[in-house]
Amino acid sequence: MSSIGKQRISTVKVGLLTLVSLGLLVFALIWLRGRGWSGGETYTVPFKDVNGLREGAAVQMMGIRVGFVESIKPLIRNGHYLVNVTFTVNNPDVLKQDIPPGSALSIEQSGIIGEQFVEITPPPLREITLTTFKQPAKPIQKGIPIKFLYQSGYLKVGEIEKVHSVADGNLMRHRLYYRITLPGAEMPRDPLFELTLDKNGEYYLRILPREPIVAQKPNEALKFTVENPMRMKRFLEIQMESAEALTLTNNKINQLLSDETIESLTSTLKNTEVLTARANNVLESANVLFQTTQQDLNRLASVSEALAGNVDSVTSNINSIIGDPKLKGEMTSTVAALRESSNALRDLLKDPALKDTILLTRDTTQNASELVATLKQTVTDNQIPERMDRIVTRLDSSLAKLDNVLGDVNELTDDKDETLKGTLTDLREASRNLRKFSNKFSGRFTLFKLLF
Repeated sequence: MSSIGKQRISTVKVGLLTLVSLGLLVFALIWLRGRGWSGGETYTVPFKDVNGLREGAAVQMMGIRVGFVESIKPLIRNGHYLVNVTFTVNNPDVLKQDIPPGSALSIEQSGIIGEQFVEITPPPLREITLTTFKQPAKPIQKGIPIKFLYQSGYLKVGEIEKVHSVADGNLMRHRLYYRITLPGAEMPRDPLFELTLDKNGEYYLRILPREPIVAQKPNEALKFTVENPMRMKRFLEIQMESAEALTLTNNKINQLLSDETIESLTSTLKNTEVLTARANNVLESANVLFQTTQQDLNRLASVSEALAGNVDSVTSNINSIIGDPKLKGEMTSTVAALRESSNALRDLLKDPALKDTILLTRDTTQNASELVATLKQTVTDNQIPERMDRIVTRLDSSLAKLDNVLGDVNELTDDKDETLKGTLTDLREASRNLRKFSNKFSGRFTLFKLLF
């Protein structure tokens, strides 16, 4: 082969080597920047701050490289300065199932001074536990929407993906698993959950913040929940604020742990030790006392057992006496007799004639009381006895004179006039009767004196 042919072959070899080298370089550049041969899905997300992110930076999802950043452009929207970050996802595995809705997008840094990259974090699966009655109004199952109150009203932010229920007596405990899939939906920390029925009678899970605030509705054009990065300056400011707070805390602790406080704590500890020793002595004395009184306690326990036995026997005797059929019959008959006597007495007291008799008896008793009072007053009067004595004396003298007169008249008549004799006889008889009456009256009067 001539020299010219050899030169041509060498030229072709150099050309081919150059082309292969250029191809390898282009392939290496494309691989390093994350570009693939096949097209991917492109997203544009507004950030408030990209914290030094560069074009061509990697895009990762759960630590796996899935794409690259194509462009970073600042813009002004409604008077706010933003940065539009456009990135492409070209990982075939991710493209098959798409990025989950509601995923969080953040700018991270590999190491302290490493390269910035975009991290995609799918929404986590969360769980809560609710308690309902064993038979709720509607079945609680997956697919129940989750709503949150925004300025425009309640908006669906996710749904329940799985339900696990366990019976607990008359109640049912439900463990609900859910995700927040609405892009831009930021939930409050430690919220309250309430299972509520809507106007159509269907369940929905309502998220309530513990503080009475109303959040602003997220932008409907968002496809991710954007977490804006924190600059190192702000991070250092937070660290300085934390250091100042820690310094104040240390100063307070130093003030609390001053020499006087330590001395006071030392004396308190010594007093506590003395008190503990005294308490131990008291416990030892109590232990000795319990040991010495063990026999008394045992005797007391035996007496208590005997007393309990006696009480049981008395109780059984009382039960046997009460359970005697004869005694029950007698008690029943006695109660029946008492009931009949009570009814008869009630009927007797209801008799109008008895009421009139009681009234008349009361009037008669009152009149008798008045009569006795009058007689008592009459007997106790000192002038009446004297007057009665004088009257009786005069009556006796008059009767004596009358008797003498009658005798003289009787002698004068000498049975000549029978009529006159009869008259005198009657008059004498009347005088005797009057004397007897006077004697009886004197006796009755003396009796009244004795009585009153």
